Amino acid sequence: MRFFYGENNILRALEEAEFWKHQESEHTDVIMEVVPDLEDEYVQKLEEYKEIFNSTRARIVQYMESAVNCHNTLSPEMQQNIINIINLAIRQSQVFIDFLSMLLRDSQAVLNNPTAIVINNICQRIQFWPFLQYY
Repeated sequence: MRFFYGENNILRALEEAEFWKHQESEHTDVIMEVVPDLEDEYVQKLEEYKEIFNSTRARIVQYMESAVNCHNTLSPEMQQNIINIINLAIRQSQVFIDFLSMLLRDSQAVLNNPTAIVINNICQRIQFWPFLQYY
């Protein structure tokens, strides 16, 4: 993210967070598709992550719509709410990366599936999320 957005940086951060939650939700589907024999416990966890990502994304979209409705003039409370949701999104991404690392290490279905290399690529993509560099 560039810092020349001025006072709209926080809104740009919301856009980034919305994009990454959408991506992470899609990644859960991709993993289940490329590893069709994935153990039930991991499938269940991926489905939980998908719900979490979609829920967080919906809240982010609500904040984006609120910002547009108030012509990008945000109250201090709204700014704090946005900062909180961005921090939550970052923590979710970090925890998801940890889960994917565990999946790569512990799942027999992943270990026995050469196409599961996609999971490494997903981890790398998530780590490129601009805010993860700062936390």
